[in-house]
Amino acid sequence: MQCIELNTGCQVERSGHTSKGDQPKWQIDDTWYKADHMGYESLSEVVVSRMLSRSTLDNFVTYEPMIIKTELKPIASCISRNFRKPSETLISLERLHRAYQGVGLAQAIGQMGAVKAKIQYTVDFVEKVTGLQNFGRYLSTIMELDAFLLNEDRHTNNLTVIRNEETGTFRLCPIFDNGLSFLADMNDYPIDADIYSCIRRVKSKPFSPDFTEQMEAATTLYGSDLHFLFSVSDIPELFQCLDEVYEAVILQRADHVIREQMCKCSYLFTM
Repeated sequence: MQCIELNTGCQVERSGHTSKGDQPKWQIDDTWYKADHMGYESLSEVVVSRMLSRSTLDNFVTYEPMIIKTELKPIASCISRNFRKPSETLISLERLHRAYQGVGLAQAIGQMGAVKAKIQYTVDFVEKVTGLQNFGRYLSTIMELDAFLLNEDRHTNNLTVIRNEETGTFRLCPIFDNGLSFLADMNDYPIDADIYSCIRRVKSKPFSPDFTEQMEAATTLYGSDLHFLFSVSDIPELFQCLDEVYEAVILQRADHVIREQMCKCSYLFTM
C-alpha cells in the first residue's frame, strides 16, 4: 500500500460551504490526496471508480487507496490525478447561477415545487450559459448513479462544469466526489447500526430527498447512459487491497450495501 507523509498545515483550504463531505485535501504537483473525515469516504471513492471502469461510462475520475501519514496519525486516504488543464477552472452550478442570476442555484430551485421543474430549470440554465448541449443526459446519468450508490452529498456545490479561461468555452466535468456513498458517514450511520434502517434514512440531493423520485424525474426527461458491466461474483475484485487499509467490519458493510443496491437496481446490470 502506498504511503506519503503530509503536513496538516499544507492542506488545501476547505471550500467553506456546508457540505458534510468536505474532506481534508492536499494537492502536490498534478496529484490530489483526500483523507477520510467521517468514516470510509476513500473506500467509497476507490470502489466507485472501479465500478465505473466496468460500466458504459468513460468520463470519471480514477481513485486508488493509500495511507497519509501526518504529524498526528496515519489516515486512510485516496489519490487521484488532476483532471483540469492549466487554463481550466472548476465552476460549481451554485457559483455559476449566482454569477448570472445573483442568487445561488439551491435558493432558486428551492422555490419550485415539482422535481421535474427543478431539474429542467437547471439543465436549461446550464446549457444556455455554457453552450453545452448534452448537460441534461449527463445530469440524469449522475442522478441514476447516485440512486445506486446512495450518494447523499450531490449538492449544487459539487455539481460542476469546467471552464477554459483562455477560450471561454466549457466542457463536462468527469464524475468525481462520490465519497459519501455506501453509508460511508459513520457518524450518521454507525458501523453497528442496522443496515436496512440506515439505507432507509439516506436522503438524496439536490432536487429531492428521495433518490427514486429524483432519478425517475431526470431519466424521464433526458434518459441515461449508465449500465454496469460486472456481476455479484466480481464484487471481491472491487475491494482489492482495501483490506490493507480498512477493518473487516467496514469492508463487510460496504459489500453488503453494494449487494442490496444491485438487487434493487438490477436494471442497471442488463444490456
